[in-house]
Amino acid sequence: MRWTNRKALLFPGAMALAAFAVFCKIHYSDGDDALFDYYVNSTPFLEYIKERFLTWTGRLAGETAVYVSFSLGIWFWRVVNALMVTALPTLLFLIVRKIYPKECDPLASWPSLRLFATGAFAFLLMDIVTCGHAAVWVNGSIFYTWTLASALSCIYLTLDTFTSGTISRPKFIASIPLGIFAVSSIEQIGFVLLAYFACGFAVSKFHKKNIPAAIYAEAAALLAVFAVSIAAPGNSVRVATETQTWFPAFATLSPVEHAFICIQWLLSSFANEAKAFFVIIWMASLMMSPRSKALTALTAVFSVAALLPFAGITILSDTGIDYIDPAVRPEVFPCIANAGAWNFVAMVWWLAATLFTFFTVHRSLGIAGTATLSMGMLCEAMMFFSPTIYASGERVFFMTDWLLMFLFLAVYLKVSSERKKNALFAIVVILGLVNLVSQALELLAKLNGG
Repeated sequence: MRWTNRKALLFPGAMALAAFAVFCKIHYSDGDDALFDYYVNSTPFLEYIKERFLTWTGRLAGETAVYVSFSLGIWFWRVVNALMVTALPTLLFLIVRKIYPKECDPLASWPSLRLFATGAFAFLLMDIVTCGHAAVWVNGSIFYTWTLASALSCIYLTLDTFTSGTISRPKFIASIPLGIFAVSSIEQIGFVLLAYFACGFAVSKFHKKNIPAAIYAEAAALLAVFAVSIAAPGNSVRVATETQTWFPAFATLSPVEHAFICIQWLLSSFANEAKAFFVIIWMASLMMSPRSKALTALTAVFSVAALLPFAGITILSDTGIDYIDPAVRPEVFPCIANAGAWNFVAMVWWLAATLFTFFTVHRSLGIAGTATLSMGMLCEAMMFFSPTIYASGERVFFMTDWLLMFLFLAVYLKVSSERKKNALFAIVVILGLVNLVSQALELLAKLNGG
């Protein structure tokens, strides 16, 4: 390997070491981690998998990874999770470079380092609890971080097929187990991976590119595995149990009430969880092409409004579910009747902000960007079918956050000015640090009883 390429590995290597240092402080939690540790030490593997499939979940690959990881101990998890956490921005970086090769610089250059570092800041831009539950909690990281890393690896290995129409046998073979792991671990991530293949086929058909039959076979196999995971008998048992535990009225809600709580929950996630991602996408789109006064004004207004919660002003971000603690079943569940006037104002505002985001993404990236943004929102909207829509907590936003970061990096690469790219990088760094510090202070206040 040439020295220039070895230099390009320094930053991911440093990130992996830093992540490992953090994970050395992490131990099994008293909740699900303790439960899985007990299962692993008391139940043979095949019996464990059979019981989970029949009585709780069809996520066989994820359950297998959990069993193996807990069998090998906490130090195995610490090493592998450090690599998986580093793999997420690395794979995003490689995928973006492969899609937009003309806009990219040599691997060891400052612009490439800046691109990787920008992607890595996704961890700081997301809600600290999302990052904690999906990337730091032992059980949650296996299901979310490891699964997402597998999905992105599958995408990276098969991407040449859709960009050039060629297929590498080693890459194709390697992509199959990675794809199977992704579609049989977390439904949201499996949905996005299958949507990637569907969009790839549609775009190739539109441009009259020939796709090897092997890729169609792989996609069909992944769809079949996904269907088996969804149809597992344990899923219905879990839904019935979780309905009784977390949301007894879920099964009796009318279609209108279901739609309302789903839209309310989605808009709340955009306003609170994803606000920093929306802001950087709007700013990158503004810097990408000649500005208009109207676009500049809209970007400024929506950005300032999105950042108000950092100043403790929640009038445009509280859609009516801020009182919910995911760990405790609410005494009163959200519904149309319980939403106040300002909650509706916040929902209308963020509906407008969402439509503005679709406009800016389509303006910058075309139909591919619009499809990616839609995937990010739809994989959240899948919680429409779950009685744990509130109890699942912030980790279900993890996939959407990474898709939003991908969109930002794609728009960012199309900004022609190095000065503007440096400015965008600075904005990402500042927002990430502000987001981290503000939430850390809030968490410390709660821990101290404030």
